[in-house]
Amino acid sequence: MKRNLFFVLLLFIGSNLYAQKSGIEFFFVKNYINSNSDCKYCFDLQTAQLESAPILNEEDIKNFNWKNQQIILTEKGKHKFTDLKIPLPGLPIVLTLNGRKIYSLWFWNVFSSFGCDRVYAYPIIDFKIQFGLPKNYSFGTDPRFNKKLRKYVVSKYKQ
Repeated sequence: MKRNLFFVLLLFIGSNLYAQKSGIEFFFVKNYINSNSDCKYCFDLQTAQLESAPILNEEDIKNFNWKNQQIILTEKGKHKFTDLKIPLPGLPIVLTLNGRKIYSLWFWNVFSSFGCDRVYAYPIIDFKIQFGLPKNYSFGTDPRFNKKLRKYVVSKYKQ
């Protein structure tokens, strides 16, 4: 009996390890709550609740140019945005690396006249990840140049 229980436990642990994704993933944030009255698009990265499945993962990324902070999507990745409705004030997103939250950003609507004081990208146009829209309208420190993310991106993608 103990032996059977041991094998069931081992199988359960093994299947959970296999299910965990690695690499870069982008998640929608559930129930966005602004965390700073001085910052229109700030939210607490640590307490942000993410959807259970990512909107994008490694299979959707053809290349990530670190210097230009631009992601090139595969055809499968581009297709994920064909039916996605991005509201005028944007969609809150979290970029993760190997299951750890790295930074928050916003998917931005191409027709929006709103300014964004944090990190944003137009995934439908060029997926260039930028900080502050317009350029002089930003709040806090630019989180895009995370050392762990840089090490990963430079080793995985052609630069």
